[in-house]
Amino acid sequence: MFPIDTKPALIDQVYEQIKQAIVTGDLPASAPLAQEALAARLGVSRQPVSHALALLEKDGLVVEKGRKGRMVAPLDNEKLLGLYQVRGVLDGLAASLCARHAHPAVKSDLNRLLEAGYNATEKKDVRQLVAADIAFHTAMYHHSGNPEIFQAAQPGWPHMMRAMHIVLSGPLSAADIWQEHEKIAKAICAGDSEAAAHYATSHAQTSGQLTFENLLAGHARSA
Repeated sequence: MFPIDTKPALIDQVYEQIKQAIVTGDLPASAPLAQEALAARLGVSRQPVSHALALLEKDGLVVEKGRKGRMVAPLDNEKLLGLYQVRGVLDGLAASLCARHAHPAVKSDLNRLLEAGYNATEKKDVRQLVAADIAFHTAMYHHSGNPEIFQAAQPGWPHMMRAMHIVLSGPLSAADIWQEHEKIAKAICAGDSEAAAHYATSHAQTSGQLTFENLLAGHARSA
């Protein structure tokens, strides 16, 4: 055995910090990503920042800015719509599988997450709303019993989360979203796999279309 290199752990931490800032909008679309400034802000050297930005570029969250280095990737409406369409298929499968073995722990977990979502809605706390949304869908993937669903869905979530932070800060009703989540949860708890799949797929497709339209309208207003 050899001594463990601590550098990868530091790179992971820097990666997660920058990723979180991009996803929440603290680093908005097209914001420049100067290594020196990021390193100073995070209290690290430029090397882990450089490695982290390279990883984020692979994720599609960072892009080259010509000779000026890198910047936060602009939001791509068409890509987002495609991701939501794929998520609709995955969510439908996950909800269907959940409903087939909806034991008490599943029901308790979903009801707890619904309560968290409605509480965030009342507070109008965008970050809590996004976190609750992710937690609800992740629980559905987990309780499906098929870990490949989570693995397949995971790469798209950061892009959708970026859009969610923007859209939920606008006119989109969070209450409507959580009413749709409640329909999915009730169908799962009732053991109705067909209805659960239908509601989950429809929810993802509707969310994708609303996100697409809201972002498009926002771009038109800022033009």
